Amino acid sequence: MKENFSSIQRKLMRLVLVTSGVVLFLACVGFFSYEFFTYREASRERLITLGEIVAANSTAPLAFDASDDATEILQALRAEKHIVAASLYDEKGNLFARYPSTFPKYNLPIHPGAVGFKYINDYLEGFVPVKQDKKILGALYIRSDMDAIYTRFKRYGLITLLVITLSVMVAYLLSRQLQKKIAKPILALASTARTISEKHDFTVRAEKFGNDELGLLTDAFNQMLTEIERQNEEITSFNHALEAKVNERTVELEQANIELKLKSEFEETIIDSSVDIIAVFDKDLKYVILNKYGKEVYGLQDKNIIGKNILEVFPQIRTSVMYRNLQNTFHTGEMMLDHYYNSHISDRVLQNYFIPLLDKDQNIYRVLVIGHDITEISKAHEKLKLLNKELEKSNLDLEQFAFVASHDLQEPLRKIQTFSQLLVKKLDDKEAIQVYLSKIISSAVRMTDLIKAVLNYSRLSNEKGEFEEVDLNEVVENIKTDLELTIVEREAEIRVDELPVLYGDRLQLSQLFLNLISNSIKFSTRNPKISISYRLLDNAEAKLTNGSDNHSNYAELTFKDNGIGFEQQYAEKIFNVFQRLHGKQEYPGTGIGLALCKKIIDNHRGKISVSSEPGEGTTFTVLLPTNAANVQLASF
Repeated sequence: MKENFSSIQRKLMRLVLVTSGVVLFLACVGFFSYEFFTYREASRERLITLGEIVAANSTAPLAFDASDDATEILQALRAEKHIVAASLYDEKGNLFARYPSTFPKYNLPIHPGAVGFKYINDYLEGFVPVKQDKKILGALYIRSDMDAIYTRFKRYGLITLLVITLSVMVAYLLSRQLQKKIAKPILALASTARTISEKHDFTVRAEKFGNDELGLLTDAFNQMLTEIERQNEEITSFNHALEAKVNERTVELEQANIELKLKSEFEETIIDSSVDIIAVFDKDLKYVILNKYGKEVYGLQDKNIIGKNILEVFPQIRTSVMYRNLQNTFHTGEMMLDHYYNSHISDRVLQNYFIPLLDKDQNIYRVLVIGHDITEISKAHEKLKLLNKELEKSNLDLEQFAFVASHDLQEPLRKIQTFSQLLVKKLDDKEAIQVYLSKIISSAVRMTDLIKAVLNYSRLSNEKGEFEEVDLNEVVENIKTDLELTIVEREAEIRVDELPVLYGDRLQLSQLFLNLISNSIKFSTRNPKISISYRLLDNAEAKLTNGSDNHSNYAELTFKDNGIGFEQQYAEKIFNVFQRLHGKQEYPGTGIGLALCKKIIDNHRGKISVSSEPGEGTTFTVLLPTNAANVQLASF
């Protein structure tokens, strides 16, 4: 018992400790990340302020060419122990003074750079202009180390380690006490069950320790034992009565067995006990026998079928394969097989075997038909075919995605590699360094955007979404607020009809509208004009327009713009992942926005199409079910 108890104890304790540890760890990671970025920004602002103060005090030395005074002013930076170096440049960009005076000149910038501070390697450095009455007299350069941040994070690390250690210890002590309340009733219940199994004593009852779920389990277990004990008593009493009954019926059963042998063993023991439909026909195609299962399937009785021709009972099968095979078996004397389904008779799919029965002269006098029910197998086969089609489509999408993604994702990597190699060769050329670093950073940003786009697409492919009622008017207003600066800058005009309330995933629908509206603004060489209209389609119109065969209504949303447009032959191609019809420099982007739209529409069991013409704008048409039931039933 102790081994079992220890096992439960370890499992519960592991669960508590792991949960507590993970939660604390994630909280600390979030805190560290926030503190790191905020402290870096605060340090930059503080250094900017210090630089402006020193620059303001340096105007006189620069104006009067007093380098000694400038050096003395820079010496005031000794109060900031994290200032590594500082230098003052005159109006011509020449080094005027430095701090400390022993700091090597070759480690300082030769000429002033761009105004502002930024983090480079392990330092925060930058330039501040020295002005007097809006006239620039020179520039101040300051470099600060990162020791303050590192010291701060070491202190936070010790505090975090102490908090996690104490929290885990508290969780460990609490779990040791609380888990006994769970383990003890379970072990007691297991011990009772083992005793009953070994001794077959159903009078034993398990001890109840409380009124929680384990207490209810104990009550149910004890009630089960009571029921078993009662049934055992009834069975014992019934056995005694049955033995007497058997003795009384022995003579009667012997006589009944003789009569049973005289009856048709075929009909009584095989046909009526079969789980297949079994029928026997004579040469006139009249029913001689139809087993019990067949009568149940077709809802017939003996008086309505025995002695009647099959066409009298089922006239609708006159042109069926089953009827032809029945006739051919009588004519050819060969066993036949078919798969037959007739919705007018039943909703089952049968595999029919036609077996000729021969008399003593080897002549066919009857035909035995066995109908094996393969309805579930047929359904499983159809389902498998559907799944295979979906798998083939998924594989094609995956192949296309992998091919294009590998090309688009490798492009920025090749640029980074190429310009990095060029940078190594041009370390003495500062202008070249700036150009190559700019291109490397641009490629890295492009790579980051592509990875984020791929993650968004992958998330939509696996995400089920939380469906609710979504007011599309609120969605559009929120997007107009988010794009307010872009709309004003591009002088865009967005006209929106009164839109419906649909049942869907709010975040996905918002992303759908954002992508379509953003595309209309981006792909326009003049003031963008966008109109969003809506109309309701009933089931008949939806079926006629989009091939839907569900008894449900759909909302048709139309997004029309006056953008640059494209050739209609690319209408399907633009929904592919990473597909672009225009240059990246002219119209930047990842090429995955419309693929995300297509995935969102698929998640909502809807459909999206597009029509366009170069220079005449583009129209996207979105069809979505209008309520929860339709989202589940819709299939295009």
